[in-house]
Amino acid sequence: MACFDLRPADPLLLRLARLLETPFARRQRQLAARVADLRALSDDELARLGLRRDQILGHVFGVR
Repeated sequence: MACFDLRPADPLLLRLARLLETPFARRQRQLAARVADLRALSDDELARLGLRRDQILGHVFGVR
């Protein structure tokens, strides 16, 4: 049985995927990247931004 890895690992495939993505997919990718960036910060860095770890998703998705 053949197994194919269809993840866009090749830069050309990644560029093609970005070219064909919908506005919804683009926004979702941007939000996911922002969440990942904030989760990568230390607690002190988050505190300087006025955030706690449990507030990251609400901050990114606009929940008050």
